[in-house]
Amino acid sequence: MVENDEAELAMDDIGLLIQHFQFPVVRSEYEDLVHAAQLLDSLDSLTDTGVERLVIDG
Repeated sequence: MVENDEAELAMDDIGLLIQHFQFPVVRSEYEDLVHAAQLLDSLDSLTDTGVERLVIDG
């Protein structure tokens, strides 16, 4: 999706999957997701899904 200039959709999909299935996200993984979203200029797409509430320490 990113290669097709659909970075926002890709980040939306990742966030929605995590949220829908209530996957716990290790803090370091979340930081990696945030970093990737920033590089793709689509941080809002990730944060709008509420993934941060599923972050766990580990």
